[in-house]
Amino acid sequence: MSHSRGTSAENPEPESTLDRVKTWYHVPALLLVFGFMLWNRARNYASYIVDGEVLFSGTDPWYHYRSTMYVVRNWPATMPFDPWTYFPYGNRSGQFGTLMDQVFGTIAIVVGLGDPSAHTVAMVALFAPPVMGALAAIPTYYVGRRLAGRIGGVTAAGILALSAGLFLQRSLVGVYDHQVAEGLLQVTSVLAVMVALSVGERDKPVYEQFLDRDVPALRATVGYSMLAGLAISLYLWTWPPAVLLLGILGTFFLLWLTIEFVRGKSPEHTAIVGAVTMGTVAVLQLAVLQRLTISATDHTLLQVLLAAAVALGCAFMAWLARFVEANDYDRNFYPLIVGGILATLAVVTAVLTPDLFSYFVDQVLRVVGFTQSPSATQTSVGEATPLRDPGRLYQYHGLALFAAILGAVLVLFNQVFDREASAERFLVVVWFAFILAASFTQIRFGVYLVFPVAALSAVAVGYVVRWTDFSFDEGVAAYEVITIASVVLILFGTLVLVSPTAMAVGSTAGPGQEPDAWSESLDWLQENSPEEGAYGTGGNGSLEYYGTYADRQDYDYSEGEYGVMSWWDYGHIITVQGERVPNANPFQQGSRTAANFLLAPNETQANDVLETIDEDDAKTRYVAVDWKMANTYGQGGGKFFAPPRFYDVSNVSSSDYYRTVRSRQDPRRYMNYRTQAYYESMVVRLYEYHGSAKEPQPYVVDWEQAQTRSGQTIRASPQGSSVVRPFPTMEAARNYTESDATSQVGGFGAQPGERVPALEHYRYVGSSETSAYSSGAHNQFQLIESAFAGLPSQRATGGTCGANQTSMPIGNQTYCMPDGAASIMDHTEPTWTKIFERVPGGTIEGTAPADSTVYASVQMRNNVTGETFVYRQRAEVGSDGTFEMTVPYSTTGYDEWGVEEGYTDVSVRAQTPYLLQVTENGSGAATTQVTEGQVLGEDTAPATVDLTGSGSGNETSANDTSGTETTTGTDGSATDGTSGGTDGTATNDTSNAVERPAVEPAP
Repeated sequence: MSHSRGTSAENPEPESTLDRVKTWYHVPALLLVFGFMLWNRARNYASYIVDGEVLFSGTDPWYHYRSTMYVVRNWPATMPFDPWTYFPYGNRSGQFGTLMDQVFGTIAIVVGLGDPSAHTVAMVALFAPPVMGALAAIPTYYVGRRLAGRIGGVTAAGILALSAGLFLQRSLVGVYDHQVAEGLLQVTSVLAVMVALSVGERDKPVYEQFLDRDVPALRATVGYSMLAGLAISLYLWTWPPAVLLLGILGTFFLLWLTIEFVRGKSPEHTAIVGAVTMGTVAVLQLAVLQRLTISATDHTLLQVLLAAAVALGCAFMAWLARFVEANDYDRNFYPLIVGGILATLAVVTAVLTPDLFSYFVDQVLRVVGFTQSPSATQTSVGEATPLRDPGRLYQYHGLALFAAILGAVLVLFNQVFDREASAERFLVVVWFAFILAASFTQIRFGVYLVFPVAALSAVAVGYVVRWTDFSFDEGVAAYEVITIASVVLILFGTLVLVSPTAMAVGSTAGPGQEPDAWSESLDWLQENSPEEGAYGTGGNGSLEYYGTYADRQDYDYSEGEYGVMSWWDYGHIITVQGERVPNANPFQQGSRTAANFLLAPNETQANDVLETIDEDDAKTRYVAVDWKMANTYGQGGGKFFAPPRFYDVSNVSSSDYYRTVRSRQDPRRYMNYRTQAYYESMVVRLYEYHGSAKEPQPYVVDWEQAQTRSGQTIRASPQGSSVVRPFPTMEAARNYTESDATSQVGGFGAQPGERVPALEHYRYVGSSETSAYSSGAHNQFQLIESAFAGLPSQRATGGTCGANQTSMPIGNQTYCMPDGAASIMDHTEPTWTKIFERVPGGTIEGTAPADSTVYASVQMRNNVTGETFVYRQRAEVGSDGTFEMTVPYSTTGYDEWGVEEGYTDVSVRAQTPYLLQVTENGSGAATTQVTEGQVLGEDTAPATVDLTGSGSGNETSANDTSGTETTTGTDGSATDGTSGGTDGTATNDTSNAVERPAVEPAP
């Protein structure tokens, strides 16, 4: 038996460990990057599952979930039209119900073995963002590798993994939004175009090969170009406004073809790549064309025509180059000819179709305009606001941002001196320039920025590696190791050490309190209100939740279908969690109607707003408001700043409703004092007063004019006194303001300067269980404002507050405020979300002494939270001794008009009959009942009362509501206001200053 091992040629020497590392190091590195990205994004998934229900972050993920559910129920179709939003019109989904929803709907069907439950679909949607975010490492690696070899690819993927920017934030678990899909598909599209360009430069195709049908010579160029077109089309199918990439590529081809020809090369090879790529896009977009209009927010002619224009432009520039060369013209005239043609086309378009020209100019400025003033819609949409703090880019990307700029400069420098410089490198520079400009113009485009930053940082690292002559094959010198290690530490050190880090962002992922609190109130609405189509009629609903509806401009709602009014932020969650139709939604549809209603200065105007959009048989029936909608502190989550930007009944701004007073000692601290217009707005009258009248109290907000060091005039706290001053009587308070022009009666907390009248047609019917006091942001500004008012509060000892104190946690600290002080700041318990019903109202008629005033009051209790409050109204008695008033709250008959009858099972119910008094001290008093049928208009008979007698007030002492108006307790008993705990671990503090919260708001 032979033991020969053969010759060395037959048995090559085994590969060394160093050789294996050199050959395969990028594989474990890429796997490590992918694993870290997936883990970091998904690790907090449990916080999104509350009591078995899956929650999402933000607004858009809710509607994407609905769109995905539609795909599951109607696979593979997407929703053509949705009447479950934007009452009373309905809406085309546009940017929703696109490729992303189809893909994950299909995955849910596979996971659910053909019949997935809603929970299964929600879980797929929950984890979709981390998966897409981690997958983005693959095209990012290959982009970096094409620019700077494998070390460049690993560098690019590493930067993507460690960046704390918007792409990470939008790809966290629970953020089921199209933005993460946008980032993944844009970098994939750019990679595909890069490959097609390199193949075109290698094979150098020309027009004659098409005439000769030289398929073998054209196969690679045409094939890769068509794949690039497919990649771009997938991007557009997912997000129609991806026309941004068409603009970037159009600019690249314009510049590159010109550069190539001027420096003596043929632009035809690249032009063929551009024509085939963009021609493919144009053809594929015809497959999803939905409207023959020009719009970037839907699949319209814009995507088709823009892609076709770039394709034809590439073909034309190639022909023009041949024409100039054939006629022996100076090549330097080429850019002038191209520029002149483009200028002529622009002028002709502006003259013949000025609207179309203005549209394109506006779109360009909105995306890359830098200083373009945002519209009302943009400035109330956080992601569409300009980047006001450029330092944030450094926080997100560290020194990689500057490395990318250096990489771009090196690429451009190489373009100048190297006639053979590659097109794909120049493409990445153009890409970077556009995305950087877009990121400054609208914050949302920052989701793309990490990709060109990573790619061009890889270029910079590649140059360093070349300059140090780093090579495994020739041995590694100490200085080379030191140089490379220094670059790695500098590039990645800031990403790991400078806050916020990717690890920190990943650890804080969570839905926040808002989705859970809103889900509570919407669960209540779903259970205690009639289904869509059953209001006033009873029975089952008529509007199929996942039904298929033909596309149209205006949906005709049937009898019993209704809308729910709220601010547009909450439209999608109302559709999904409440299964009700919102008037406004995060598409900003209905935003002006919502603003006009919420800011209406009186009930008549509010009713007019709704009656304008109501159909004969379908009307807005409910209003949902939360504490943020009535809160003026935008830095603390307040949203009252937004509706004035949409209000179009008259010209108003936020300063018509609130203004700022700064602390003289610390200008970073401030309070917003409110005008009477704020307190008379519908949103405040609903949230703060539950529709009840509110009398002013003798408080004065006082300030002084002061100048900052920069010479700016501001309102500052008075020297030697607090901003809010109490007076013994209203007369004394008004006398003070008459002699002091920098003061006003009322304007802080829930204290108006003048009487706020009662509402007659809106009643509080349900709410969330969660209180606004559970929000640290709410409490922080509440405590700061109360400090300006000199109201007492203190830090809790042992973390809990005592009896008759309201607990206000901020982070790890808990502050305690006496309930009496808290009731000054909040007239009613600040439940997170409150639901109101629009009703005809019941009529109370009666007789009383002529020309007197009748005061009505009834004590109500919210059975969800245990809060009690008093609804108050007054009416003037005529000279004939009669009066009439309309009240929104019933006192009896609740069980007769519930959901089965087509009405609401109200949780806010009367504890007493109405007490009517001729004077507030009880002289000439009587009680009466108002039935639920009377309030709903089913019983048109009025309730009657006679107040012409005397002494009857003593018989109704059980309904004496002259004391404290807001109480909390599970038994409905009066305390002194809201109470946050029962342990007597904190003592009352009667000092005039609140202890400063641990976290101060920025100025």
